[in-house]
Amino acid sequence: MKKNALTTYKIMQLATLLCTSLSFQSLAFNDDPLTTYIKDGEFVGNWKGNLSNSLNWNIPIVNQTGETERGNLVVSPSTKKKENDAIRLKWKGKKVKNEWGGNILNDSSFTISKHMINIASIENQAALMIELKVNRSAKDITNISMQCNYSNKCLSKFSVKAILNRLPKGEWTQLPIPLNCFNKDGNFDFSKVTSIFSIGTQGKLDIEIANIGLVALPAGSKGCKAD
Repeated sequence: MKKNALTTYKIMQLATLLCTSLSFQSLAFNDDPLTTYIKDGEFVGNWKGNLSNSLNWNIPIVNQTGETERGNLVVSPSTKKKENDAIRLKWKGKKVKNEWGGNILNDSSFTISKHMINIASIENQAALMIELKVNRSAKDITNISMQCNYSNKCLSKFSVKAILNRLPKGEWTQLPIPLNCFNKDGNFDFSKVTSIFSIGTQGKLDIEIANIGLVALPAGSKGCKAD
């Protein structure tokens, strides 16, 4: 089994374990911006949401609503249990004209940033948990990334296309990604995390997100450290 396929398989196993454990059933996302980043569709504490593409790198999300230049990625309120307790992210897979008049795919991202936290002490003990619903599978490369020290030189990407496409469609589920999956080369600085979550793709994708925060890894789990 190839390494990427093995990592995908391990994360799906981890998701199953977390979602069936008694400890996970009592999980409650809270108002602490150190451990919770989206709660019931709203950004927590000083965390802010923005959209970006090659035409504009900083489009703020206001009242759960936003749209990239040319409308390739649209964010809108949605419902998990009650009105506006989640947000919907819909990529349309549009192409845009480049400066030479040719068509290029429009890589668009949704990012949670504008804050700094230190989670270095739990790099190998915690996972980033995304509570989401997949409405339409990813058609192109899709990455979830983290940034540190407000710098693109301190950026780590983790491919999730295969993982998203294995999740049940139209159902709310939980996707845990161990923190150390973002630091396989040992160069990511978890003491200065400034973008805790970013998801981007060029193609079509439609998901809804209710909550994003940290959860403890099950006893004995090493996340991506063992890869």
